[in-house]
Amino acid sequence: MVEDKASGAGLTRRELLKAMAVVGGASTISFIAIDREKLRAVLKPVSLEEILGLEAEASADESELERKARKKEEEIKKWCSREAEKICSAKGGDSPECKEAKRRCSMVKVKATPAKPGVRFAMALDINKCIGCRRCAYACVMENNQDREMHIEWIKVVSVPREEFEILNTKLDYTKAPEKNMVYVPMACMHCEDPPCVMVCPVRATFKEPDGIVVIDYDRCIGCRYCITACPYGARRFNWRKPTIPVTELNPNMHILGNVLRQPHVTEKCTWCIQRSRDGGVPACVEVCPVGARSFGDLNDPESPIRRIIEEYGAFVLRPEAGTKPRFFYYFGPARTPPREEASGKSGGEG
Repeated sequence: MVEDKASGAGLTRRELLKAMAVVGGASTISFIAIDREKLRAVLKPVSLEEILGLEAEASADESELERKARKKEEEIKKWCSREAEKICSAKGGDSPECKEAKRRCSMVKVKATPAKPGVRFAMALDINKCIGCRRCAYACVMENNQDREMHIEWIKVVSVPREEFEILNTKLDYTKAPEKNMVYVPMACMHCEDPPCVMVCPVRATFKEPDGIVVIDYDRCIGCRYCITACPYGARRFNWRKPTIPVTELNPNMHILGNVLRQPHVTEKCTWCIQRSRDGGVPACVEVCPVGARSFGDLNDPESPIRRIIEEYGAFVLRPEAGTKPRFFYYFGPARTPPREEASGKSGGEG
């Protein structure tokens, strides 16, 4: 965890803000009288020369986000090396586990890749194709370095009766799929054009990037969970303790605003695999889908898959009454994937 320590106080900026949020509760933060000497211990004086030089220094060197990424990379590499040594001591230096741990540690890279000008990402999902296998959710966990013990998943796949198609009457705990007359609706962050999570965040830890990806700065997040309450889609998760990730399963390809290792007590969510999409790839859920139910691309590109799908089949959004303008679309493709008991000898009927 990388934090700037307040001078002589032993408090981090994030801890101070969390304490203020607790004092203020859900209402406006109320300030309490504090001893002048204690206040001086918390606050750090800054000169006019420092103030005037801040902007020039940042532009001449590297951006704040790039500095954060570089620091976080160093931090993760040290942690990874320590964990790898534990494995090698226990399993032996020539063990496959030791070699795999060291290999992943050597590949750790935390990027701060910015949004490409003129790009506006979106995702579409064919409800007629989705078979409810949950491979998208499993791939998301592995790709985005999600905790393995708290069962935090950024993607939820719900099972809905096809005739009713009422999201309120859903099942998350189904054990087999696909089933006849059932529809499967994967849900995650909708990356809204007007995201309410951004509007309620008191410290601007969550914000929308120019390419449409709604991100979280984990170093700013104070864990107030206002964004969780504001999201109409239940797309955000809160980690109550330090995430547990085996080094041998670590994804070393990270982005500072995406799948970088998170500290405890912060909110996290889907970022459309920002570590992939900004490098020209597609999110892991799109890549792993066995029936090609997901599509991803640039809305501003007339030749992108997402544009062709919307133009040909139309698009639907969940909870339009919320007024958030989601950029995660659903559509009904030309053919329904046959359920398990009809799979042999039949090609599937109309959607």
